[in-house]
Amino acid sequence: MKKILIYTLPLLLLFSCIGKKEGGSEATETAEANIIKITSEQFKTSGMQLGELSLQTFIDEIACRGFLIAPTDGIARISTPIAGTVEKVLVKTGDFVNQGQVVCNVSGTEFLDLQQQFAAASANYQKAKIDYERAKVLRAENIGAEKDFTALESTYKISLASYNALKVRIQALRINPSQIENGQMYTSFPVASPISGFITKIGAVIGQYVDMQNELAEVVNVNRLQLQLSVFETNLQKLKVGQKVRFNVCGRWEQSIDATLISVGKTINPDTRAIDCIAQIGDVDRSKLVNQSYAEAKIMVDNLETKALPANAVQQEEKEYFVFVLDKQEGDKYFLKKTKVEVGKINDSYIEILSGLPEGKQVVVNGVEML
Repeated sequence: MKKILIYTLPLLLLFSCIGKKEGGSEATETAEANIIKITSEQFKTSGMQLGELSLQTFIDEIACRGFLIAPTDGIARISTPIAGTVEKVLVKTGDFVNQGQVVCNVSGTEFLDLQQQFAAASANYQKAKIDYERAKVLRAENIGAEKDFTALESTYKISLASYNALKVRIQALRINPSQIENGQMYTSFPVASPISGFITKIGAVIGQYVDMQNELAEVVNVNRLQLQLSVFETNLQKLKVGQKVRFNVCGRWEQSIDATLISVGKTINPDTRAIDCIAQIGDVDRSKLVNQSYAEAKIMVDNLETKALPANAVQQEEKEYFVFVLDKQEGDKYFLKKTKVEVGKINDSYIEILSGLPEGKQVVVNGVEML
């Protein structure tokens, strides 16, 4: 039994030593696998440069979506003041029209009846006016009965009110009342645009019977377009009037447009749990903007100064981020260590480094793609 113990113990010690050597070898190989060795010539020809963490300003942004919309004074849906039949359509979708420009002409018996009523009211008014003026002169001389003067005065005022009411209706049709008073009737009346803008919709068809409920055309003033954004309620406390907004519209994703937040809503949509905000669009060629276009935007709500590296210095592998740290330099050789880091905010130029890179360490900031 003693002999067995004597021989077994040296064997156990031998295997233990071998195990330790193998474990140390694996650790060395792992460490060396993360080290890249390049010469100074390779470093130079690859355009590599070293740099350190630096303080950079990151903008805290709220990503949201919305649409370009026309405010109430930037859109007009045109209808006819009185019923009739569309006689002519003078514009097409996409045309630019000035305020007051005729969109279509409408005719009909209701229009003719209105002119006839106005002509009769004008004649009655003129007669009542003459009778009233004569009676007023006589009454000043105490000639005639008081009740007769009062009756003439009442008739005059009633005829004046009827005349003025019909005259306003005639003028609303953009025709000359004097011509009708002289017995010359119009066969049709023009329907004009109340604002300047582009025709976005045509509802009028020649020969169609239309009334005030029919939309003949829609006009949008693109110079008045605004950006309506839908922002989730979780970001509500970050919003302030005056904050900068940057957005892109569907079909022109490559071009960013600046805007300024001018209104923050006070009601949360119960279905989407979002609030509507309005942003005023900045300087841009508005002729290329389209009402109701879909937009994706970012609202700049805060600035944060933090330590970061140039975006070129950081490599992403799936969900992890790495940088190449200068481990040491011996002669004409650089020893670069691939190091995992935790990142925070990211913009087009810089990436915030939260942890994994000690301050003062030099990293490759240019030419990383060559490693």
